[in-house]
Amino acid sequence: MLIQILGIIVLLMALRTLFAQDRSARMLYLNAMSFGISGIIALYIQTPFGAIIAITYFIASTICSNAIAYSIGRVKNEIVLDE
Repeated sequence: MLIQILGIIVLLMALRTLFAQDRSARMLYLNAMSFGISGIIALYIQTPFGAIIAITYFIASTICSNAIAYSIGRVKNEIVLDE
């Protein structure tokens, strides 16, 4: 039952990510999706190794989302000179 609830939450966050206008909102939805996916992994694989996989997935996806947000922020502040 919990896996289905988390699946619905992940699906809703995926839809909200597609329709979000603001980049910072997209990053929040992506982090919520990664938290839900790591929860699904931890609930589906009910062993200590499953918990390690879920934690690793969550940390890696959070680092990736932060790197994307940082890159978008740098590109947004970049000055483009026309030739």
